[in-house]
Amino acid sequence: PEALQKRPLSELEYTVVTDTLSGSKRVVQGPALYAPASPHELIGDTSHAFELKQHQYVKLLDSATGRVRVMRGEAVIFPAAHEVPAEGNPAVRNAVNVDDETAVLVLSLQTGQQRLVTDQGLFFPQPLEEIVEVRKLVRVEPHEVAIVRDNKGAFTFHAGNGTGDESGAAFHIPPFSELVTMMWSSGTSKEDVKANVVRNAKQVAYKVPVQKIDLRPQYAFFEYKVRTSDNVELILEGTIFWAVKDVPRMIERTGDPKGDVWYHARSALIQAVSKVDLLEFMASFNTIARAAAADEAFYEERGVKLYSLEVTRYECADGKTASVLQEIIQETTNRINRMQKQRSDNEVEHEELTAKIEREKQRSALIEAQAANEKLQKSVEGESEGTRLAQNTLAFLRQLNVSVPDAQERLSLLRFFSEQATLTKQTEHLSTGTASLFLTPQDVNLKIQGAHRAGAAYV
Repeated sequence: PEALQKRPLSELEYTVVTDTLSGSKRVVQGPALYAPASPHELIGDTSHAFELKQHQYVKLLDSATGRVRVMRGEAVIFPAAHEVPAEGNPAVRNAVNVDDETAVLVLSLQTGQQRLVTDQGLFFPQPLEEIVEVRKLVRVEPHEVAIVRDNKGAFTFHAGNGTGDESGAAFHIPPFSELVTMMWSSGTSKEDVKANVVRNAKQVAYKVPVQKIDLRPQYAFFEYKVRTSDNVELILEGTIFWAVKDVPRMIERTGDPKGDVWYHARSALIQAVSKVDLLEFMASFNTIARAAAADEAFYEERGVKLYSLEVTRYECADGKTASVLQEIIQETTNRINRMQKQRSDNEVEHEELTAKIEREKQRSALIEAQAANEKLQKSVEGESEGTRLAQNTLAFLRQLNVSVPDAQERLSLLRFFSEQATLTKQTEHLSTGTASLFLTPQDVNLKIQGAHRAGAAYV
């Protein structure tokens, strides 16, 4: 039988021997070849001692007394006869290395209170302490806000730019508190968000967890179905440019600010488009979109701001209407192209006319300058010729002072010679040119005598 067999034990093995008469138990440690001292001793299973490294510990519970003790390494621990591991598998656990990035949330089993251990070094729990959670340092970027909620429901806001209730960009979550996780609408799934994949989906089909509120302006894409006043169904695509401005008000009024913005923008755009017909929408859809985004009170009471609501594309939901719309758009495009071409031709023609006008102005200035120069030249020549004639006349009269004492006779002679010179010049011009000469009878001193009749006079 088992009670009479010898049990070999190595250096790190032990067994529990039970006295079946008294019920007492004792531990037999190796190395040994243990043989029962009496037939009433029952040898238990062979167990391995707890080998603890320097950063490890084991918590043992005495099932007879309820006492708990914590054994730290480096050591080889043989439990007492009634001791069992107080914690589940594994029994041997690593101490927590507390540093700048790590803290330990500890629960006292004696008082039920929690405390956050931030003293740097290896942390080993006391016998009546239990490690609830190892908490990492929460870092908040300058554009982010983190919200912590305590066991009374009060919020504490940690802003990365130092404008929240706590200054600084990093903190540990206190005991009995948790980091608030909001579920925001998104066009990208939670898995894509973790993998940093942006789908740019136009429908908010998912809910993703958000623990840090991003205060930077951000885009949301949309695809809405709307209907005009003349019953034309359109599909609008575009972007919503929005941002969180007041985090306390946002957390008080809504749990999904992005979803609120997305759905309210859709409602406002549907109402705005329903008031106009298709032609008016095509002519001023950007103005209509701006009017739909003008409801600032809705966004302010939720702590957000809508910067713009932009329609980037639209099409008709019905195929026939879409083809007609494409024809209208094509015709409008052709008309714009023709107007642009005509405008370009007008500009070219305008430049040509401007150049011609400028050239004619320059030519007119040239003619005026030439006329002025010619006039000046003739004036100078006339003055020179007049001076010469005056000197010749004076010289002629002086030479005749002795021979012709009478002044009137001298002037008559001067006049005669001048007329002769003029006639000579004219004769020279007639002989060398192609001009015709017409003379009157008085010019040649001509008399014509005809047949004499009674009563007629001589001519």
